[in-house]
Amino acid sequence: MAKPKYLVGIDLGTTNIVVTHTPISSASEGAHPEISLMPIVQELAKGAIEKLEVMPSFIFERLKEKPVLEWDDESKFIIGDYARERGADVPDRLISSAKSWLCNTRIDRTQPVLPWNSPEENSKVSPLTAMSMFLRHVRHAWNAEFGKDKLEDQKVVVTIPASFDAAARDLIVEAARMAELPDVTLLEEPQAAFYSWISQGDKPWRQQVKKGDVVLVVDVGGGTTDFSLIEISEAEGDLALERVAVGNHILLGGDNMDLTLAYVARSKLEESKKKVTQWQTVQLSHQCRKAKEILLNETDKDSVPVVISGRGSSVIGGSMKTSIERSDIEKTLIDGFFPFCDMNDDPVEDTEGGVREISLMYAADAAITRHLAKFLRNQNSNDKQYGFPQAILFNGGVFRSVIFRNRLIEVINSWLNSAGKEPIKVLEGIELSQAVARGATYYGIAREGKGIRIRGGVSQAYYLGIESSLPAVPGFKPPLKALCVAKQGTEEGTTKDVPGRTFGLVIGKTAEFKFFKSNCRRDDEFAQMIDELDETFEDTSSLMIELPAYEGMKAGDLVDVGLQVAITEIGTLEIYCLAKSGNHRWKLEFNVRDAIK
Repeated sequence: MAKPKYLVGIDLGTTNIVVTHTPISSASEGAHPEISLMPIVQELAKGAIEKLEVMPSFIFERLKEKPVLEWDDESKFIIGDYARERGADVPDRLISSAKSWLCNTRIDRTQPVLPWNSPEENSKVSPLTAMSMFLRHVRHAWNAEFGKDKLEDQKVVVTIPASFDAAARDLIVEAARMAELPDVTLLEEPQAAFYSWISQGDKPWRQQVKKGDVVLVVDVGGGTTDFSLIEISEAEGDLALERVAVGNHILLGGDNMDLTLAYVARSKLEESKKKVTQWQTVQLSHQCRKAKEILLNETDKDSVPVVISGRGSSVIGGSMKTSIERSDIEKTLIDGFFPFCDMNDDPVEDTEGGVREISLMYAADAAITRHLAKFLRNQNSNDKQYGFPQAILFNGGVFRSVIFRNRLIEVINSWLNSAGKEPIKVLEGIELSQAVARGATYYGIAREGKGIRIRGGVSQAYYLGIESSLPAVPGFKPPLKALCVAKQGTEEGTTKDVPGRTFGLVIGKTAEFKFFKSNCRRDDEFAQMIDELDETFEDTSSLMIELPAYEGMKAGDLVDVGLQVAITEIGTLEIYCLAKSGNHRWKLEFNVRDAIK
């Protein structure tokens, strides 16, 4: 392996991918090294290629299009800008939101299921494979640009949502391996945005915050919403940073806004007696995304036309036209996604139907402000008032629009005013479309010991479900207890044995192992057993696996084991079951790898 020359940050976004870099040699103590953007080469139109600042996170199965990139001679798929455009016309061949599918515990994320619900004759890939395809494209694009300084030889940081559980983190690492990037470091996206902010040289961050301040990072991207809290503390007489809370993974963002406008446009067309199919609604969503961006960025326009084509022989020449008005943006999107609410309000939960189509686990309530209210409220306790932050840092494409930023500030200040707190301070200075990638590169600098680091460890507490030992009751399963296997804030690279406890492990037959997480139980200690699960616990993964029976063991035996827990350097969770008699051990993982001896 060649000696690395660059520190590389990859923002592996739900909607867009961005790559930045800086030479390792430039990362000197106290300096603000120049972080450069790498435009990503991709298909732009039929038969054409171009380098763009971002690569849309879309994959499209080719129809008659021939590959034009030198490394894609045999590729069945288009990746990037042209994939997104082609998908607007043929949506059942388009793969989008692959990163969100990667953390969907209701499906096998290693099986070819995308595009979801597309015809059987279409080619499909797994969420894991889709993510590896994006990373492979980035690797090829980098290597074409930098020649002998291959990406696989550089120090690479890949960003992920802060709310990704250990299973999803592990799958990202596996996707990188599949893309021939064997050694990547993971970084949470809100932390990356914060790193981008502290890396700027013209507005020193130490002059904008003080010891004791809590900074709320609100990240609303194309497909997801993430919340994090970072406390400004002190270490050896200097200001330090510590991540103290992370919200749940919320499938809610700019894509939801596009679809909302699509339904607005659809209702206008139907008012004029035009029938719009679900397929055409998808088309409308793509057109409305473009209209939204124009209206938000060009203040002199009050209306943008949207046009969709007909489908089938009966509608040849039957294109339909309507428009999106600025009033649609201001009324529908602002009031729908950022409504005023009380800090005690909870997100609305719709009653679920008895039989539902399996899909992404979208948020039932589109009100980002209600999700934020619940998150902040959960961070307040008798001794800590993290839920009343002193400053806010915006991230994500949605907040490129000042109208959304201003509304959210109004809502938060209404909460703070009710609690007798000072108005929140807005931290500015980062370029939102590139902040996460730039922050990832700066994190690479910090890992070299030449920049400030955010302390925090694992973002959430993790638990293993333990079946209670109770007499059999007809028709009822024994209740589960929760064993804390990772305290919130546990540092990466930590390995611990669960002391003083012996557990029974089922071997030789298929058994279910359940895992839970919590972002607000910061007082639970490692190895603590919680007898009853309440609303503060969230299902994160379940594992159906047959652990091997070795010589002298029978299928269905209950083997006495102790537990050893490891938090890897990249923040994934590994649990080893160690036999009390003999040298056998079994490894519980969140992926499909086999248990080990």
